[in-house]
Amino acid sequence: MNERVHSILKLIVKKPTIKMAELTDELSLTKRQVNYAIQQFNGELSINGLANITREHNGTFNLPLEVIQLLQSQEQQNLLLGEQDFFLDDERIALILMYVSLQDEFISLDHLMELLHVSRNTVIEDLRKVNWFADKYSLNVSYTRQDGYFIKGLENRILQMISDLIKQTKLLRRESIKTILISHISEEEVIHLIHNMEQMMHFSYSDESFEYLLSSVRYILQRAIHNSDKEVTFFKEDLHGTPEYKFLRVLFQDTNWKLSIDYIEWISLLFLSSNISEQKTTQYYDSDQDLKILIKRMVDEFQKQTLIEVIDREVFERRILSHLRPACFRIKYRLSLGTYSMNSLIQDGNHAILNTLMKELIIPIENWIGKAFPYDELELLSYYFGIQLTNHRQWAPQKPRAVVVCANGIMVSKLMRDNLKKLFPEIQFLASFSIRDFYKFGVDYDLVFTTTQLKTNILQYVTNPIMNYKDQIGLRYRVLKDLGFSEVDQSIEDLVSIIKRYARVSDSRSLKEELALYLLQEQSNSPIENFKTLPSLTHFLKPDFIQVVAKKISWEDALTIACKPLLEYGIINERFIEDCKKQIVQKEYAGYLGQQTCIPHTTIENGVLKDGISLLVSKEPIEFPNGMNIHFIYPLSFYALTKHLRAVNQLADISNNEELLSNLVAEHNIKELYQIIRKNS
Repeated sequence: MNERVHSILKLIVKKPTIKMAELTDELSLTKRQVNYAIQQFNGELSINGLANITREHNGTFNLPLEVIQLLQSQEQQNLLLGEQDFFLDDERIALILMYVSLQDEFISLDHLMELLHVSRNTVIEDLRKVNWFADKYSLNVSYTRQDGYFIKGLENRILQMISDLIKQTKLLRRESIKTILISHISEEEVIHLIHNMEQMMHFSYSDESFEYLLSSVRYILQRAIHNSDKEVTFFKEDLHGTPEYKFLRVLFQDTNWKLSIDYIEWISLLFLSSNISEQKTTQYYDSDQDLKILIKRMVDEFQKQTLIEVIDREVFERRILSHLRPACFRIKYRLSLGTYSMNSLIQDGNHAILNTLMKELIIPIENWIGKAFPYDELELLSYYFGIQLTNHRQWAPQKPRAVVVCANGIMVSKLMRDNLKKLFPEIQFLASFSIRDFYKFGVDYDLVFTTTQLKTNILQYVTNPIMNYKDQIGLRYRVLKDLGFSEVDQSIEDLVSIIKRYARVSDSRSLKEELALYLLQEQSNSPIENFKTLPSLTHFLKPDFIQVVAKKISWEDALTIACKPLLEYGIINERFIEDCKKQIVQKEYAGYLGQQTCIPHTTIENGVLKDGISLLVSKEPIEFPNGMNIHFIYPLSFYALTKHLRAVNQLADISNNEELLSNLVAEHNIKELYQIIRKNS
């Protein structure tokens, strides 16, 4: 089983309802590549007398049980502990290049092996491919005994490569990877910087551009801080007249980041080349005057050749400027269109006829910037030109930007955010905050989902960190109704009116809630995750991981005992226990479910090695620092958070069932304890 087949199968197991379009998008493969990989693998299966992978009528994939078992077996053999641990060839090349570009410490072959989770021979082979890729930018990854591995070449070419890699490699935009590669720059600070730029420029960046900026600015800042003492020249002050550069100079004065003028120029270019979703002012900047004149001539020529008069021409030209301006900077400085593409737009063949005309109309602007418009940029401009002409639907509306505030600890906070992202694809979830950080950065968001009532003027939804299916449906209905996205509301009113004609309704409110639940469940595109496809609690909690103590013990000893099975099975290391102890003594620690259960947990960098849950049941209440009397300690070691939503939901249900908890405390036999938990999860 090669790496490509392995990645395809893992994704199908993870998302059983996935279809070809989503599969190719997730893995950055073509349909032909996926079909060829599966065809080749089916040949191997046939040789070994095993059933083949097939496609269902609805487009989903059918994996025989033998294939799933084979996949699980290979994962165990290779110690593939989570999605971060298995990388394709191109992903490993990108990771090595980013790692050597961003780290200012000694990097050895062992460091790269640990980063990629592969053998020494694989890293050596990858390094050959790395230099083949780096050579495209006139760069080279070199090694000396004194300095280790480092990247050598012109600084502007290194930054160009970093920017391109972020656009080309989805892996680098994953938060877990950014956490490994970027140590000095927080997500919250960069979101705040982008939001301040939007406020000062009086416009909003498109959703895709915002997310790209969120990654690219963090990576470039990391590189810039490490090289703050180096003298480099990128653009010879070409960008100093732009408002983006001037505003960034002001904004960086209020941060702890010490950047040279040249790096501020490069970050300015990232903003200058990002697409705008909404222009909130009619203001023009002096630096845009030449382009504004060229656009006026373009529209004159368009009207002359087509005999079509542009309605509300001033607004039309302003909208074309808001699109052409970042496009010109992208093309002039060789920044690719990247994640922003025609796939994100409403497809309409009527505007395709503008492509030929646009090739002629764009020539004066091409002469102005000294570069030709590539096909993808020209196609996007043609589409946008046509959209504005017909006054048809504009770009898809910008998603509201949301933040999650959770007082229940690191893992629960991330789980809550991941769950909400699946529940609300209509909303852009940018961060998870503590209450303190929210009061510092909350102004950057449109709405907040929180476990605690907050003092804020933005729209907030107070919710449990772990919600059952009905709770999720109810929250989705309420939020979409408030945001004006829901089409269910009117349907409910219509149905209630019909029901009232033929029956007496004693509780209209409850009836409407049940109808909302039903209608949202029935929506074919409902984003609610089907928890039945995820592992249950007992998938992670094994009988050997359960212990019972009858005597009075301290919370420190109880935590150590509770973690012992995970430690012995290599699921965690000692850092896990020490970090959990540090968390528990903090005043705001809230790693609890219900009144009797503690769920100590931490992150990968603090001792999580594999997936697993253990349990300590104490007959006597254990006094924790904040006054909680705990009978159940469940240390949670989660390597890939998205797999554990169902297990944590089940754990929450158990922890809030007083009768069940009493039965568990009274039970002495570990096998019986396990069976009670299994029966109720």
